[in-house]
Amino acid sequence: MSHIVTLAIIFAIYYFYHVYKASVEEKEAEEDRFFNDLMNNGTDQEAEKEAGQYLDERTITGLVLSTLRKIGCEPETETKENTTHEFFTYQGERFTIECNDSCKFIVIYDTWWHELSTYSEVEEIADLHKTINVANQYAGCTVIYTVNQEMEQIGVHSRRNILFIPQIPDIDHYLISVLNDFFKAQRFVLTELEKCKVREVN
Repeated sequence: MSHIVTLAIIFAIYYFYHVYKASVEEKEAEEDRFFNDLMNNGTDQEAEKEAGQYLDERTITGLVLSTLRKIGCEPETETKENTTHEFFTYQGERFTIECNDSCKFIVIYDTWWHELSTYSEVEEIADLHKTINVANQYAGCTVIYTVNQEMEQIGVHSRRNILFIPQIPDIDHYLISVLNDFFKAQRFVLTELEKCKVREVN
């Protein structure tokens, strides 16, 4: 009888040992799965992020956004049909970039940086026209003017059409150089208009 009790105890110990061991192994396997999933998810998210950025920069709109952020600008985006407008401020000046993923050229605008009343003296308006004509011979961007009848103002603007593709080296520095041309054109026009005022006074 004692042999039967001993065998029963041994069997019970063996059984509970294997149940415990299986439980521990299952718990360890579950923890391994958890950490593997955690590591893989992080890697997948990083890969997706890099892939998304790469694919994004292959479009003209994505390249414009990425480049603007590289030069410290956070643009506001407005899309109409196939054309996207990026509004941003650079060195205190409000610019707009017009782009389309089907075209490798973008248009940059700097609008209403100078204005003149439509009731200004004829000489003053003539000086503005002459100055704009001279600026367009030397400036790196095109200077234009428009008349807003409702506001009764003549507004002066600048625009430039440039190639914008990923193959351009240091494209952020390239964009900065282009934007600096807008400031040069603006300074030239304003300086020449001041000279005209001085001449008219004398």
